[in-house]
Amino acid sequence: MGSRLPPAGLAVGGRFASWTAQQPQWVLLDVDGTLVAADGVRPAVREAARAAVAAGLRVGLVTGRMRQAALPIIEDLHLVGPHVLHNGAEVHDGTATIATFPLSDAEVTTLEALSESTGTYAELYFDDGFVITRPELRARPHWDLLGRGPQGMADARRGRPTIKATFMCFHDDATEAAVIAGIRAAGLQAGPAHSPVTPGVTYVNATAPGVDKATAVQRAATRLGIHLGAIVAVGDGDNDLPLLRVAGTAIAMGQSNPRVLAAAHLTAPTVDNDGAAAALRWAASTHAAAAGT
Repeated sequence: MGSRLPPAGLAVGGRFASWTAQQPQWVLLDVDGTLVAADGVRPAVREAARAAVAAGLRVGLVTGRMRQAALPIIEDLHLVGPHVLHNGAEVHDGTATIATFPLSDAEVTTLEALSESTGTYAELYFDDGFVITRPELRARPHWDLLGRGPQGMADARRGRPTIKATFMCFHDDATEAAVIAGIRAAGLQAGPAHSPVTPGVTYVNATAPGVDKATAVQRAATRLGIHLGAIVAVGDGDNDLPLLRVAGTAIAMGQSNPRVLAAAHLTAPTVDNDGAAAALRWAASTHAAAAGT
């Protein structure tokens, strides 16, 4: 299946020269900026996702979103998963959570202190919702995106395992840098991301040490008996970088920053030009051809 030319509908990425195509077995799609454009999931992407599932591919989400915000997309696109949620802190098989990698109480306390010292609004996520570190009216569009608002202030989470924290940085590169530095100084994973639905906001996900999209996918792949070479990962943000570096086929969305483009084997059109649909069509056709169907 190898070729020195990129597949139809796709272009070369920074690591194209090292790419050896295998039959795709599991396609993992980032959500915001990959599946979801400013106007939601576009019709061509919806059609391509459903067709890929019908062709026998496992298709799952790999996202910073909470489970409750991902389920409507999973159901709409008929995705069979597994799905990686909370930037790697939860793995869900479509019907139940099969693994979580929560923060410790001490780590959460450190993150609360970071929110206070940087003056940054943060959300602390647990199994079925989230609490916030400070009031922030500018977060309302994000709550609309999630389909729910906070369940109180941070004190309300006491005694409940915290899966992930998300800091929201509004039009402020200095605050974003300080938050990322603080998360990393605490020995935690920092995964910055963006959504076309909320332009001008950087979401900095904070997860437990060693927990990111790549580690969660590696654990799930071992459970499924799928080799990493048979995984297709499609993303557009810095929090997708760990996964793009380990996936057998790494595809960057066309609007991705230079770091993401450099980490990818292939490049798809932008989210506004249905890039995810192009990636899904290639994966489905290649899977079917290798299977002889």
